Amino acid sequence: MRINGRGGVAVRAVAMESVETVAARGRVPAPRRSPPNRVDVFEATTRDVPTAKAGTVQQQRQALVTSDLGVKQGTTNACGPLALWLALGQFGRATQDWQQLDAELRPWSLGTSPGVLLDGARERGLQAQLYNHGTFDDLERETRLGRGVLVMVDVGGYDRPNGDMLPGDPNDFETHWMRVTRAWRDSLGRRWVEYENPWGTREVLRYEAFERLWSNQRLGGLPTGYDRAYVLIDRPKARPLPTTTADDVLAVRSVTDGAQTFVRGVDGLLRGKVVDGVGRVVGGGITALFGAAGAALALPSEWLKRAGGALLDLSNEAFQAGGAAVVGAVVAGAAGLVATGVGTIVNSVGNAIGFVGQAVSAMVQGALGALGRLFT
Repeated sequence: MRINGRGGVAVRAVAMESVETVAARGRVPAPRRSPPNRVDVFEATTRDVPTAKAGTVQQQRQALVTSDLGVKQGTTNACGPLALWLALGQFGRATQDWQQLDAELRPWSLGTSPGVLLDGARERGLQAQLYNHGTFDDLERETRLGRGVLVMVDVGGYDRPNGDMLPGDPNDFETHWMRVTRAWRDSLGRRWVEYENPWGTREVLRYEAFERLWSNQRLGGLPTGYDRAYVLIDRPKARPLPTTTADDVLAVRSVTDGAQTFVRGVDGLLRGKVVDGVGRVVGGGITALFGAAGAALALPSEWLKRAGGALLDLSNEAFQAGGAAVVGAVVAGAAGLVATGVGTIVNSVGNAIGFVGQAVSAMVQGALGALGRLFT
């Protein structure tokens, strides 16, 4: 304010600038960045899967890719050795490059039978066992206990280059090995499985979709008896692994195990490993021959058991319908019981032959190995 020469009072307007005090600034919340909800950065360490992605997985049965695995089998048939190599790394036993392990276990680029994986783990001082008819609870329990879990799945008709688990031709069969790293229920009770796919990615899948891949392995359209089969691996001094539940596939397993043991023996002979090579050639040949005889009974019996089960289901439906259908229900039920019983007996005989072949093979390989060590 100033008084001018005329005696009047003049008021000068003063522009007041808004000043943000420290106290006022403290009341303003700091901005926060929202984490991206992208498939490629999703990690299954959380308890839930993003809801937007969960619907996609459920409807399309497509795997939720979590990250790149860093290694991949490419166009080779090396899913088994690569899955085993990943499990060996879990226990600090992956001392080789996975391709070296593949060349050792699968010298002539054949497929990988369960016995090859068991031998590969046991030769490196670990426990290993094969199981059949696994469940979600088995996967959840064994991964929680820190055991290595390798599962046999059928990915026939699925997109190999991109690893997309989308349904394909139901008549196309391709056995594939993967390493399951986790199985859990989310807060809504949904079941999920996380696994490492040798195609090159870590993936998450709803258990219902995973089970379709895991169930009822076939060979040329015929059931092999492998149904939700898996290999468990653990440390040598850990609690002993449970008894195998895969006795019902001994015949089929003996054929594939024997053939691959034979091939590894021939490869050993060519490399100058005479003692080991002769033992594997003789033992593998015995196992494969006994297994073939047993499989000739066991494979048709699987079809017979399934046909008997279908007849029993039909009989149950007819009984529920009542009336004149009861007569048909009795006939179908009787036929179903006979087919199931005969199939079970024949299957047991076939697998018993396979067991004898494996036992004889083990004794022969042991004896030849002892003789070799004695003379060398």
